[in-house]
Amino acid sequence: MASQAIPLNGTQETFYVPTVQLVVRGQPLGAEVIHDLIEVTYRDSVNEIDSFEIEINNWDADQRTFKFAPPLKTASQDFTGIFDPGTEIELWMGYQPQTNMRRMMVGTITALEPNFSSGGPTLTISGLNEINELRGEQHTYPWTNTKDTDIAVELGNKPVQAGQPGLGIQVTPNPSPTETADEFVYMNNQYDIVFLLQRARRRGYEVYLDEDPETGNKTLYFGLSQSKANAPVYQLEWGRSLISFRPTLSTANQVSQVTVRGWDRTANAQIEVNYTLQDLWNDEGTPQAEITRLEQIAKAYATRTEVVTTPPVRTTAEAKALARATLEDLSKQLIVASGSTLGLPDLRSGCNVEIIGFGIRTNSDGQLTGTSSDFDGEYYVTESTHTIGAGGYTTQFSARREGPVQL
Repeated sequence: MASQAIPLNGTQETFYVPTVQLVVRGQPLGAEVIHDLIEVTYRDSVNEIDSFEIEINNWDADQRTFKFAPPLKTASQDFTGIFDPGTEIELWMGYQPQTNMRRMMVGTITALEPNFSSGGPTLTISGLNEINELRGEQHTYPWTNTKDTDIAVELGNKPVQAGQPGLGIQVTPNPSPTETADEFVYMNNQYDIVFLLQRARRRGYEVYLDEDPETGNKTLYFGLSQSKANAPVYQLEWGRSLISFRPTLSTANQVSQVTVRGWDRTANAQIEVNYTLQDLWNDEGTPQAEITRLEQIAKAYATRTEVVTTPPVRTTAEAKALARATLEDLSKQLIVASGSTLGLPDLRSGCNVEIIGFGIRTNSDGQLTGTSSDFDGEYYVTESTHTIGAGGYTTQFSARREGPVQL
């Protein structure tokens, strides 16, 4: 990954004029609204539906009255209904010129919060991605040897009914030609659409509602995004592009073994499969030098076991796949981190970043020198928060370590 990562001090992108654009009901808002923006925040997560929050000045100095709540209506301007709950809004963030801007989301306004204070009236507008309308009931359901795109199509084809997974909406798939099936996937007490978001972001896919302009019928797109396909993998360096970074190595929730129990209906017998860290390292082809390091850490939880009984498994192969998926997911939480950098609209949940600077240094030509530290390496972004306000444009992120652990 290091050879593909882009150091910000070497990129041709410009980071001088942070810019926000709002499109309401298909029409870009003019300067009379944009100039009143105080702060705009966009948040996304691999496990949640993305959201936005907009703080805007709510006072018209010329008319000496409120501007948006309650809305001002004059001969030349009418702000009636502009930010009503349920209104569709498109959020763009980035930098001038317009080619450096990205559409962050298409959402729906869900809440308004006026603040009538002595410092000046303001209005906070918040909302969620429009796919929130597909969030109905939480379900638990397993798949074996199935591609994520096929799972999306299957959930879309199933009708919405109590106690059963299904979205009841046509899915337009656009999978990567290299997409492969996972041995075992399960939706663990999740909303169907949130589960699909999680599966999509791990592959760099997009999920959004697409509406036919003639019929008004909506379909759910699940697949490759041209903009994300060309998105850079950033290299963030402490002391340069990385404003702050706080990694945490914790063994509190780690286990050395996962035990999955189920029932084989055909043989009328109990199923019990044990899967250990050593099994995981062997299956992943972990180098022996790294295993030696990991074994030192694992001594802190050598006797700890996780027992899994849901979702139900009916074969030994299913049980092993579930045990591996569970232990793999827990192991990825060994090193987690939070950090911040200058605003990068492409730095979103589901992408990868390379963190350097804690032991690694660069010379005047930008070439890497020295050896890697404990916390340098590859990270998978699980959450991001993008804020444009008085302090400029910043991106905060949470991530988990994906590369080798070096201790």
